[in-house]
Amino acid sequence: IWRCLTSQKYPLSLELASGIHPEVEDLLNKAVENYIKKKEHQKMKGPKGTEPITSDCETSLRQENEELCISKQVLEKKIEELLDLQEQYKSREVAMTRSLEESGGKVTQLSDSVAFFKSIIPDMKKAIASAEKSIDLLENKCQHLEDIISAKDRKIIALVDQILKHSDATIEPKTYSNNSERKLWAKRRSESEHDLEIRKKYTFRPAYSHSL
Repeated sequence: IWRCLTSQKYPLSLELASGIHPEVEDLLNKAVENYIKKKEHQKMKGPKGTEPITSDCETSLRQENEELCISKQVLEKKIEELLDLQEQYKSREVAMTRSLEESGGKVTQLSDSVAFFKSIIPDMKKAIASAEKSIDLLENKCQHLEDIISAKDRKIIALVDQILKHSDATIEPKTYSNNSERKLWAKRRSESEHDLEIRKKYTFRPAYSHSL
């Protein structure tokens, strides 16, 4: 019967055949029962004009019966295996469906994020342009201040040069710039006590007013 189902002109696939296993099992059970009844009937009465079935025939019938039972068990096992495969395929299908749904959710989130960032790009560009303008203004102000400071420095240097140019080196300074200068003026003061020309040339401050 199984061969008939899977080898006819338009054969059923193993999956389709396994899908109708209750009907197949019923047919097999009926075929086995009919075969056993037929053999038992022949055993009891025997065909017309012949003697009852011998022990050899009985043994042969039992062997055939056992083979049919074994074939039935093998077929049932095949059906169970096919059902297990079908359940595995269903489980995999469910898992793949869930995975696709989760992936679809992640894709949706990414799409929303991309759309959000695209929407804020114009505002970001405006903010960057405004910041660049502010930086340019600050740089211009800094440059202007640097120019003013540089001009003031030049004026101060010129004034210092004029002061140094017109300073009288013959007048003893109120404060000494270093120890050598202090010793030099002390020597001149000492020499001026005995040399009138030195006293005329240099002007000395009172001793108490000096500091280094």
